[in-house]
Amino acid sequence: MKKILIFVFCVSISGNGFSQSWQPVSAAVGFSLKMFGVNVEGKFKGMNATIKFDPGSLTTSSIAATVDAGSIDTDNNLRNRHLREKEDFFEVVKYPKISMKSTKIEKNANGYTGYFDMTIKSITKPVKVPFTFLSAGNKATFTGNFIVNRRDWAIGGNTLGMANEVTINLTVNTVLK
Repeated sequence: MKKILIFVFCVSISGNGFSQSWQPVSAAVGFSLKMFGVNVEGKFKGMNATIKFDPGSLTTSSIAATVDAGSIDTDNNLRNRHLREKEDFFEVVKYPKISMKSTKIEKNANGYTGYFDMTIKSITKPVKVPFTFLSAGNKATFTGNFIVNRRDWAIGGNTLGMANEVTINLTVNTVLK
C-alpha cells in the first residue's frame, strides 16, 4: 500500500500527462497583403477554439480553432461583399468556416511552433505557426504571426495586382478552465 501511495504522489508532482484547458475570452484574427503595392488589412470575427496547452507537456497539447469566414472586414463594404460572395474568394455561403487544427507543437528559441492543418474552402494545407505563450496566474495570451500563399487555398484567382503572400496575425486571450 505504501508503494502505491508513493507512486501516486510521484505521478502527481511530475505532471499528469494532460494539458491545461484554456478558454478564449477575446481574440484578434487579422491579415494583411499587398494590392498594387499598397497594404490592405482586414480581420475576421467569430473565433471559437479548444485549447489544451501546457508548456511542460507539449506532446499532449493541442489547439483547434475556427473563424466565421463571413465576418471578413477590410473597412470597405464593396470589397467585403466581393470577398464573401465570389467563387474566386471565400464563398461564405458554401464555406462558412476557416479552421486550423494542430498536429504537433514544439518548443523553439523564441517560444513555440505549432504545426497545423488549415482548411479554407474545403482545401486543407499544412502551415507552421510560430507563437508565444505568456501566462500570469489563471490568464494567458497566445500570439502568433505567419505567412501563407493565398493560391494554396484558391483565394483570389488571378486577381491583377494582388500579392500571393498573406500575413496572418493572431492574438488570443484566455483563462484557465
